[in-house]
Amino acid sequence: MAMGLQTTNTRDALVTEVRRRILSGELEPGTPLTEQGLATTFGVARPTVRSALQELVARHLVQRSDGRSLRVPVLTDDDVRDLFNVRQALEITAARQIVAQRRPLDAAEAALRVLEALPETAGWSERVEAHTAFHIALVEAAGSTRLSRIYPPLQEEMQLCLARLRGAYPDPRKLAIEHRELLDAYASGNWASAEGEMRDHLRRAREGLLSPVPEPLPH
Repeated sequence: MAMGLQTTNTRDALVTEVRRRILSGELEPGTPLTEQGLATTFGVARPTVRSALQELVARHLVQRSDGRSLRVPVLTDDDVRDLFNVRQALEITAARQIVAQRRPLDAAEAALRVLEALPETAGWSERVEAHTAFHIALVEAAGSTRLSRIYPPLQEEMQLCLARLRGAYPDPRKLAIEHRELLDAYASGNWASAEGEMRDHLRRAREGLLSPVPEPLPH
């Protein structure tokens, strides 16, 4: 029994650490992840590594590149557009219910305060975690069981996008400020304001991730 608990704890700790390295950018997109390599790096058994990698694949933070080998996912511009299209549909639906029904925002407020309270020395992966917790709490405020069920797995994959946005926030306070403005728009009870702020919020993030359109060559 004790051996099983220890193995589970080691597996979970490995999932947490590899996830942190992916979201912080230490493990860059395209980096191969092998059982032997991770077992050597962390000093754990290969079955533990295999179990951790299976969990990370299920959470879309690791992908199979050719059916067998694993790597940190490389998101194309089409992947980014698709993720944001789905995310926008879900979050706008949630926003409509929150504003129309005057749903309480206490959990979202608490999650935002965690983001706001992070010190300047906090790592980017910590900011990604706090950001994700805020958006999940915001969607859950809609009071829809199905929205609350399908949105968190999407946010797991969205975290890969957030890992790439690190350079867009040289001032760590900016991330919290943007989300305070978003929550204030929801709390205003004005649907046009809430929808507009959410669309602008997602547009800025999406544009920060997409490759610049090349300038046309002069004729």
